Amino acid sequence: MKEEYKTARIKKDKNFDGKFFFGVKTTGIFCRPSCPAPVAKEENVVYFHDVFEALDQFYRPCMRCRPDILLDYYNGNASGSLTVQTALKMIYDGYLNFHSVTNLAGELEVSDRHLRKLFIENLGVPPVKIARYHRAMFAKKLLMFSQQSVTDIAFASGFGSIRQFNQVFKEIFGMTPSAVKKESTAPGGIDTTLLVSYNRPFNFSQIIEFMKIRAIKGVEIIDESSYARTFRTKRSKGYFIVRDNPGKSALELSILCDDIQCYMEIYNRVRRMFDLNTDFTRINEQFKSDYHLSRGMKDGHVPRLPVAFDCFEFCVRAVLGQQISVPAASTLASRIAEKAALKTGNGFPPGLDYYFPGPVAVAETSLEGIGITVGRQATIANIARGIMDKTFSLNPNQSFENFQKEFSALKGIGEWTVNYVAMRGLGMVDSFPATDLGIIKALEKNGKRPGRKEILKMAEKWRPYRAYAALCLWNQ
Repeated sequence: MKEEYKTARIKKDKNFDGKFFFGVKTTGIFCRPSCPAPVAKEENVVYFHDVFEALDQFYRPCMRCRPDILLDYYNGNASGSLTVQTALKMIYDGYLNFHSVTNLAGELEVSDRHLRKLFIENLGVPPVKIARYHRAMFAKKLLMFSQQSVTDIAFASGFGSIRQFNQVFKEIFGMTPSAVKKESTAPGGIDTTLLVSYNRPFNFSQIIEFMKIRAIKGVEIIDESSYARTFRTKRSKGYFIVRDNPGKSALELSILCDDIQCYMEIYNRVRRMFDLNTDFTRINEQFKSDYHLSRGMKDGHVPRLPVAFDCFEFCVRAVLGQQISVPAASTLASRIAEKAALKTGNGFPPGLDYYFPGPVAVAETSLEGIGITVGRQATIANIARGIMDKTFSLNPNQSFENFQKEFSALKGIGEWTVNYVAMRGLGMVDSFPATDLGIIKALEKNGKRPGRKEILKMAEKWRPYRAYAALCLWNQ
């Protein structure tokens, strides 16, 4: 592996950006493989699996290639431990900004000691330090690419005080937050736009078109150039708007909310929504020579997987979409939002009138008289109760087998719904709705449609990325 890294570093291979980092002992600086700086001598180089490892060994990020800013680290190298992957997602979403490691371990049903051991084994850095580095790096992005004040950025990034923010930031980056703010590329003003970077190629219009016909009226507004929706988290509510900025290879994320501490969570959810964390190199290579899938690729790239902003909301959508058209299901979802009547109030753009109800609100809302069959009303109620009773989980890092077992135990949940929710609700990249009519039609040959067993057998060669295979088939 070291020889591979050495070659990539010397050749400045961008394909390895994010897969490893390297530090230069003589300068104390760490870089990404494609850094434009002069090539350092191998005897002066040390390699790191991730950003956290570099920071933990007191290396500071390069100001030329900006490994802490221009790359995201969400795929990471945390292999072999589902617990670590789940914990990382919670940390990235800001869990440790409000809770202790003991709370985190309790959520994961392990001891503090065991959780720390897993992090050291997988990442080389304990969870507390990762949270600390993550806050600092998130704050640096806000300092450079948003118009917020240093004080607002400190609290939006999860720091408890300005003094703590200044101390930690200077210790990690060797400069004060104010100094970084002075170098900011963002113009002055009160706008709250953040830049969410992506790797090219990125087809914003393709994702938007996919989302547009599935929009929930009153909750989402989608046009050719933007995606907007309302949201409620455990601590905040508001709305956000996403637009593409191809010149900066980034999405522009504008957030208006009643508590800026939600920024970290919304930022990460948007990354997942637009599938910005996936390395497509292997997937594209695997699919480009396949007769069925290559026809659904554009310019040699598979479609990105649009993951729902809220998984419970998507569960409801999936049930409504059973055996009816996409527009009809969207209409019914809009009626549920209107019936629950969680109104947004003043200050929201016209058309963003409601928050979609969560499990408790759905359980308390009568769904009669809005065109939903009695059977589907019961299924939606079962899902809401199941989440409240914790009889099944919407944790995206659980195994598909565990999710399938628990979710399919609910009355009214069949194979298609399980796979579709796993795919677009949880982002499980190997889920595959083999009984989907669109997939069946795409695999039709000489007027003959294949059966379920034949489709599943055919799909074996598309593992472990069968969700992307489904997107290719739908895209034909």
